[in-house]
Amino acid sequence: MTKKIIFGILVLGVFAISVNFLIPVSVEKESDSINQPAAQFLPWHIEPTAQGSIRVFGLTLGESTLQTAENLFQGGAKVSLFVSPEGKYKVEAYFDKVILGGFSAQLVMVMALSQDQQAAMFQRGARVSNLGGGRKKVTLAGEDLQTVFAAPVASIAYLTRARLDDELLLKRFGEPAQRIREPENNTMHWLYPELGLDIALSDKGRAVLQYVSPKEFSGLMAPLLEQDLQQESLEIN
Repeated sequence: MTKKIIFGILVLGVFAISVNFLIPVSVEKESDSINQPAAQFLPWHIEPTAQGSIRVFGLTLGESTLQTAENLFQGGAKVSLFVSPEGKYKVEAYFDKVILGGFSAQLVMVMALSQDQQAAMFQRGARVSNLGGGRKKVTLAGEDLQTVFAAPVASIAYLTRARLDDELLLKRFGEPAQRIREPENNTMHWLYPELGLDIALSDKGRAVLQYVSPKEFSGLMAPLLEQDLQQESLEIN
């Protein structure tokens, strides 16, 4: 009996996710979004702004701060500074469990901070962990955390636990401007430059939706386009 109940709950959960993705899209005005509870924000509700940015999940990229996000999602941000093998810095805020549109997701936000600012934060870091491959993770000092929470959110990655397919994505977002496949992991990128959206869909239906300001989208596409050209060159040769 217990197994039947658990199975029934799982079926209902999958059904609820599917229904959410099939509900017709409605573009919301910014004033309405500000007053909405976070649970009502949906990943396909993307509103371009007059300043060339976008508003998604109740946040305007390049304007809304991490503190605004923390208040909106009722806490839970875990902040870390990451250093790449090339010496590039990136401060990220990770929300482990956010309920959006009736189902659970993870959010990763990158802060709009200069490399000089982040280099100084690295020097003041409370603890440095080596992640392997030349990558490092830094726990920030208290005053630097205050600076991070006052900084604007530059980009958002939405990691859904739901499995998506081409049909659902087309219903929600329409036909992408371009599709690029990563050959090494068979991930297909659906690119929507006008929305500042890159949907990375694995062959197992796992998806990561990355949002940036449309004016910053060329920077997001550059590594993918370079990789695509290299792959075409290999195929020709």
